[in-house]
Order: sequence, then structure tokens, then C-alpha cells
Amino acid sequence: MENCHIPIKKGLQKDVYYKGLNAKYIFYCVYLGTTAIITGLVLSVFISMLLALLITGIAIVVVFMILLFYSRTYGANGFVKKLADTSKPDSIKIGNDYKKLLLWENR
Repeated sequence: MENCHIPIKKGLQKDVYYKGLNAKYIFYCVYLGTTAIITGLVLSVFISMLLALLITGIAIVVVFMILLFYSRTYGANGFVKKLADTSKPDSIKIGNDYKKLLLWENR
């Protein structure tokens, strides 16, 4: 275990890319994977250990596949941009009538 280094290819002005995940999604994968493991440990208190391991394994695989999909679809910063786009309003409501805006027809 002395020389257990995993090379991460990163060029100049390029994002970190590891096992198909872009930079931010690596951290999401670590955080959500850790959460799934802790949830599995808590579940093992209430249900059998094999069932808790099965649920935890499925949760980790599902989280990895979802993050891999988002990483390939939206890129490194695209998911944040997608969330910002969904929070924008679809339309702008104008309280005035358009007839009042036409100054030459009112005279």
C-alpha cells in the first residue's frame, strides 16, 4: 500500500476529470457516497446486515450513475447553470395595457 497513487490527468486550464466525473461531481459523489454508507450503518441496527448492505450498495450505484449522467450532460458547471435556469420566471407580467402605450393613437 506504499505506492498506491492514482494519477489524475489535469492539463493546464482544464478541469479535473476522474472515472467519468468532472471536478464538482467528484465531491458530490464523495459526500453522497459517505451519506449512503452512514445511512446503511444506521439501517443495519434496525434490519438485517445483508439487507442493509444491499440497500447501501444500490444507493451508492444509483448516486454514481446519476452524477455520471449529470457530469456528461451538463459538464463541470452546467448543473449549477441548469438549476439557475429553472429558477428564472417563464414570463413577465405587465400590468399596463398596450393601448395606453401607443401615444399617437390616444391624441
